[in-house]
Amino acid sequence: MRESNFQLIGKPQVTSIRFDVNKDYIFDKEVTLEINSNIRVLRNSREQKKEAIVILSIGIFSSKELPDVPFKLDIEIQGCFAWDGVLDNDTAQLESMLRQNAPAALFSYLRPIVTLITVEANMPPLVLPLMNFIEKE
Repeated sequence: MRESNFQLIGKPQVTSIRFDVNKDYIFDKEVTLEINSNIRVLRNSREQKKEAIVILSIGIFSSKELPDVPFKLDIEIQGCFAWDGVLDNDTAQLESMLRQNAPAALFSYLRPIVTLITVEANMPPLVLPLMNFIEKE
C-alpha cells in the first residue's frame, strides 16, 4: 500500500446545518430513509495551485412533508483537497477523485455528526449507510 496522490488538507468544516424536528412523530412506524446529495467543486482556474474545495450537501427527508417523517436535516461540509503533478496529466482521473473520492471522504466525517444530532434531539440514533458516489441513480 502507498499514500494516495490525492489528499484532504486539514480538517473538513461543516458550513451549514438546518434541522427541523417533528415533535409529534410516532417512532413505532417504519419510514424509508431518503438521502439526497449534491457535490460542488470549486477550483481557481487562474491559479496553478493543485487544490480544490469540494462541498458535499446532504438532505435527509428534505423533500418529504414534516408530518410524515421524524425530522428534516440539511447539512453541508467542505474540505480542501490537493494532488500532485501525476494527476494533472490525467484529467479523467482527477475529475473522478474530485467527484467521487472527495465526497466519500467528506461523507465519512458527516456520518457521526448526523448520528450525534439525532441522539441529542432525543430520538433514535440515525447511522447513515455507506454511500456509493461512483454509481449515479
